Amino acid sequence: MKGRAQLIVEGRIATLAGDEGFGWVEALAVWEELVLVAGSLAEVEALAGPGTRRWRLPPDTVAMPGITDAHLHLMMLVLTQTQVDLSPADDLVGTLELVGRAHAERLAEGDSDGWLLGHGWSLDRLGRWPDTADLERVAPRRPVALYAHDHHSRWVSAEALRLAGVTDLSGDPPGGMIRRADDGQPTGILHEIASSLVDEVIPDPTDGELEVGLGRVAGDLAALGITGAHDPGELSGDRAISRGPTFYSRLAAQGRLPLRVHASVRAPQLDRAIELGLRSGQGVDEDDSSDPLLARLAGRYRMGWLKLFTDGSLGSRSAAMLEPYSDALQRPPTGGPRGMFLASREALAEDLRRASAAGIVGQLHAIGDAGVRLALDLLAGLPDGGLMRRVEHAQLVDPADMPRFAASGMAASVQPVHLRSDAGPAREAWGERSRHAFPLAALAGAGALIPFGTDAPVEPVDPWPGIAVAIARRDPYRPSDEPLGAEHAISLARAIRAACLDPALSAREERLGRLLPGYRADLLIVPAEGLREPVDPAALASTRPLATLIDGELVFRQSSFEPG
Repeated sequence: MKGRAQLIVEGRIATLAGDEGFGWVEALAVWEELVLVAGSLAEVEALAGPGTRRWRLPPDTVAMPGITDAHLHLMMLVLTQTQVDLSPADDLVGTLELVGRAHAERLAEGDSDGWLLGHGWSLDRLGRWPDTADLERVAPRRPVALYAHDHHSRWVSAEALRLAGVTDLSGDPPGGMIRRADDGQPTGILHEIASSLVDEVIPDPTDGELEVGLGRVAGDLAALGITGAHDPGELSGDRAISRGPTFYSRLAAQGRLPLRVHASVRAPQLDRAIELGLRSGQGVDEDDSSDPLLARLAGRYRMGWLKLFTDGSLGSRSAAMLEPYSDALQRPPTGGPRGMFLASREALAEDLRRASAAGIVGQLHAIGDAGVRLALDLLAGLPDGGLMRRVEHAQLVDPADMPRFAASGMAASVQPVHLRSDAGPAREAWGERSRHAFPLAALAGAGALIPFGTDAPVEPVDPWPGIAVAIARRDPYRPSDEPLGAEHAISLARAIRAACLDPALSAREERLGRLLPGYRADLLIVPAEGLREPVDPAALASTRPLATLIDGELVFRQSSFEPG
């Protein structure tokens, strides 16, 4: 039956063929993991056989390629499953109530001194920088470590500082800052790289626990239409790379990786990555496998980039700016009136040089316009490797730098969903400059790739609100909000391409992101309502797949969807 279709999908299908638009066809045929034909029903029918399954899509649905989240902290998302989520709290009182409740639950289980980990608080909601005394009131004598919403600051307890050996005599690590009281004592807030000071005393989960968690997360992602992820790594000091590339590649080699993953390493892991011979774009060695299915599943893993940081974030007020923050006098930014760089130009250049010589391509976190300019300067002098050079976030770009992405062959890996929560803080912190936040139209118009991501768990791991925000330039559920930088809005077709195709192109994956002959059969069946034009941002943001396939295999189906 070789050459005949195992599955035929009939209906309205967005292939993303060509350089723009949706590339609509009326049918496609799938054999094993690949699309055989995408075109007219007559072309596809020629491949039908006795055992061919048929999906005749209802008229109110469409098929499209699977989404690859180009900036999803996958391992961090797995780890946060067992942590306290502080994002529902509106203020400091509510945040402390959540911490106190978690502490009480641990005590009831007989755990009086185990680590309590969490994430999701924000300076804007708390109204001030919290401290160890706040935590001592609700979780006395317990080691506590709570990441901020943006994961660029960590709020820790006095016991956590004691176990980590952080005292008034401890110096700030390069690229980090220990917030201190007037007498020099640490207050319990660790900024940027300093956040990792407590990591070595926090117990690591086992590989078995991580695999179970990854399977659970992969199921959630499939239900949202995410078939692949570019994982830029953790903020922890995992120098041995016990997680990340080595973990994902082991699972892939055993045929147990449930989605596609490109996994990056961080600066503390560079020496070990070079020692292991890791190279960007490198996959699992399939030469010895006589099992075609195992070989196919092994292909779901690829080594990613070296992730480095130029600056901090807007949420922690540490993004590096060309000019001072507009509200610097009223609310002093972290590191100075222009924010802070997390490493020197020389140190970043040296890490990038060493990585490039070993075949590892750089991706640079850059939020502020000064951080973006530095990232462009550093990456411009390096060759491409197995993957494209990328600037991660590119949240605020000076107009003079917008054409440089395409001119230098670099991708702007953006998360437009941040605009939803950052619009207000950006207007306050950056003033008139904020209209150049996420300049998607200018970047894409110049020819740059703009692979979309969610930055989960910083934001919810749902790609559809971000796609809607890229078009509406505001919260898709708040039509009365004033759009931020309306001139940088992009079309629906370009936004879908940014979510499906641009991640694949930036990763040099030539058989992903489209539904064309020879491409991987990663596809979604979604309600047509969200993809109608003119776009209804709320309907688009609320889109949920009816079915998701990876390598032609059904990995998610809503019970209400009956293909056939």
